Amino acid sequence: MREATPRLEQATHKVIENFMTKMTELLETSMATRRNKRVPATGANEALERFLKFRPPEFHGEVEQEIKAELFLEQLNDIYDTLNYEDALRVTFAAFRLRGIAKDW
Repeated sequence: MREATPRLEQATHKVIENFMTKMTELLETSMATRRNKRVPATGANEALERFLKFRPPEFHGEVEQEIKAELFLEQLNDIYDTLNYEDALRVTFAAFRLRGIAKDW
């Protein structure tokens, strides 16, 4: 396995930083506009099963996938909106779908 060059490592960190900023902004917007509209899931296991039935995307955090990061968040938010999940479940389930270097943040 090749070692990451400093330049590639900096680019990776920048993508991760941009992704996390965008995720935070989307979650804040989502929380503000949907705070009173959500129905809590009846249980964590049931909530996860319902979420996974939608086949949510995964995000691996590669440098060249910045556009995929935005698409990842949009797709997850569509699922969350359909299921009317609370913010805590949204964040937990988004983290659950991170893979590779994205999971190590």
